[in-house]
Amino acid sequence: MKRDFDLIRKLLIFFEEKETPEHVEIPPIEGYDETSIKYHMVLLHDAGFLRCEPVKSSTSDRVIYVIPFELTWDGQEFLAKIKSDSVWRQIRDVIQSKGGTLAFSVISALATKLALRAVDA
Repeated sequence: MKRDFDLIRKLLIFFEEKETPEHVEIPPIEGYDETSIKYHMVLLHDAGFLRCEPVKSSTSDRVIYVIPFELTWDGQEFLAKIKSDSVWRQIRDVIQSKGGTLAFSVISALATKLALRAVDA
């Protein structure tokens, strides 16, 4: 399954806006199925952006799914760079112009550049 940065952004926003610290097994993100949401929450957990309780396979250390609670510091920091709709549109345009996929480090660097430009404006 491919990473969907629109879904990642929506999940980060969901957890930032969530008012209570209780877990939410499947955030209600319109247009996405449960499998995609669960996969991306594991990715966010792996990246250190989402504080979760991992549920592992009984036969290995593989994380099958996560029980998510809240954003981590790193999750808050990344979201701060990409939360602006205008910044996100610019990032999406670049991603699409490069064939629909970019490394996360490139997206993060671009988000930093655009966020800094917005502050200087």
